[in-house]
Amino acid sequence: MRLRYAALLALTLGACASAPAQTTDDLFNDAVMHEIRIGMKPADWAGLKQHYLDNTYFNVDTFAWKGAKSASVSNLTIRSRGHGSRSPLKPGLHVDFNRNVKDQTFLGLTSLDLKNNSQDPSLLHELISMSLFRRMGVVASREASTRVYINDEYVGVFNLVESPDQVMLKRIFNENNGYLYEYRPGDYASGGGYHFEYLGDNLDNYAPAPYDPQTHSLAPDTVTLEGMTRAINQASDADFLTAVSVYLDPKLFLTQIAVETYIGDFDCILGDVFGMNNFFLYRFENKKLSQFIAWDKDNAFDWNERPILQNTNQNVLTRRLLAIPAYRTFYLEALLKCAMLSGGTGGWMEQESNRLYALIRDAAYLDNNKLYLDGGNLLPASNDKFESTAAALKAFAAHRTPFVMQQVLDQGYQFPSSSPAMASGGMVSAAPGASAAAGSLASIYGSNFGSNTSTSVYINGYLAPMLFASPGQVNVQVPWQASGTVTYGAMVGTAPSNLASGFVNAQSPGVFATVHAADGSLVDASKPAVAGETLVIYGTGLGPVNGAMVTGQLASSASLAPTTQPVTLSIDGTPATVSFAGLTPGFLGLYQINAVVPRLASPGAQSQMVISVGGQSSQAVSLPSR
Repeated sequence: MRLRYAALLALTLGACASAPAQTTDDLFNDAVMHEIRIGMKPADWAGLKQHYLDNTYFNVDTFAWKGAKSASVSNLTIRSRGHGSRSPLKPGLHVDFNRNVKDQTFLGLTSLDLKNNSQDPSLLHELISMSLFRRMGVVASREASTRVYINDEYVGVFNLVESPDQVMLKRIFNENNGYLYEYRPGDYASGGGYHFEYLGDNLDNYAPAPYDPQTHSLAPDTVTLEGMTRAINQASDADFLTAVSVYLDPKLFLTQIAVETYIGDFDCILGDVFGMNNFFLYRFENKKLSQFIAWDKDNAFDWNERPILQNTNQNVLTRRLLAIPAYRTFYLEALLKCAMLSGGTGGWMEQESNRLYALIRDAAYLDNNKLYLDGGNLLPASNDKFESTAAALKAFAAHRTPFVMQQVLDQGYQFPSSSPAMASGGMVSAAPGASAAAGSLASIYGSNFGSNTSTSVYINGYLAPMLFASPGQVNVQVPWQASGTVTYGAMVGTAPSNLASGFVNAQSPGVFATVHAADGSLVDASKPAVAGETLVIYGTGLGPVNGAMVTGQLASSASLAPTTQPVTLSIDGTPATVSFAGLTPGFLGLYQINAVVPRLASPGAQSQMVISVGGQSSQAVSLPSR
């Protein structure tokens, strides 16, 4: 059944009080093009560029940040950072705020990375990748784009990157005294790389290489590293899952692998060149359990037809996990979720790529130090190269999502009968006789939906706020970002539905109910509409408004949000005077029209009311009148 009028008006979703913005949230706000200005001795800057392959620290006099807010700090240090991305032309920089001044922090941070994106001429791969990791529940650094100036000389576009350090660990895990390692391929990069093979019982084989300790550096926990690797390799098939789960969460690991596979990264845990690469590992306090942390995605989006099982058999851990049917299914379903959250043509990934491209374009054009990776060499990147790689990123999901979906099916995956399923053509307006419209209320039909809290619906990769859920129907707000032909699906727990295709209009007016303005009662046969009185008509699908259009945010009760396009209302073909048409204050996706009933030629029980906006008209609604 459709969303009923009484239930609709009773829904308030609770006013969500927004917490005061944290200072690091301002620093990593990716809606802003930031600016970093570093002041240091010119000779030190020249020395850093000359010795860019070294980790030598150089003193910095001032570090000033300007974004939506601004702050500065003095007396700190920087050094060159990166592995294959190191460049004398545009060095990546690791910033230490407390190396010279004990306990000094900047916005609560002890360190910060300025990533040069030397292997990615689009300058966008990292931002999109890390966003998708976080949306999938995988731990990843926060990042934002910034211009960087050294001694007032423009060096180029960098990323502000949250360093995986004790501050980040405390924010994410609420602890930071465990053992943090950065994985470095080192000598294992030759000969096809390392793939979680057992390295023997000599504990020196585990740290400081390939696991470089970032905490407890004088006493790394090599005993646990050796035990984890031995369990991965030597536990019997019968004991494998139990033995490995002491050290790792297999499902979290497979989720990270699924994201890296979806984004077509050739230099990751299942890498092509170095084997395992580009991750941190954190062993929790007083436990043997560790968790992977995603890192360094310059080389993502390399191939939009990268097979979903690429190198899975080569890596010991993935090979053994995927040999277990339930975990193979989990991995395939994680890929389906990646596809669902990325969206297809015009979906989340494409829109995010367009947004970030527009944010950095002018700064990128002025960046004469852009680089790209070609056959292992870093070469200068032109603005044409920037444009072509940015265009490829924008188009990635449109091809990748259906490719991954088909690959999953080709691996024999069948949606279980208990999984949620989208009905064909199952997305319509929650109002009778109307189609789905952006920002408005919609009903989606299918089967095996869960409760409000267990079911998540995504329309073109955007989470659709849930109003109501039953096994065969969910009612949601269509995300404002959805437009045109869209894909949509649902997750119940970790179980994904199929992806269905639908159309989201800019406007598609539909009516829920009409009330008398004076006493709030419904217009019916006992209280018909009378010429000259003002009615309030509640509906949905009236389109964009002047004011905030934030998915999931209740319409403001402090300021009205009228529609951007004029709304007309007629009763039996006679125009009514509309005094207001826009979002209903305090509600989600609900619109109201305040209109004066015109003098009708033939008032009666069957007067017909029609609402029109943007060239679209509602289904005629009976309006008792006299």
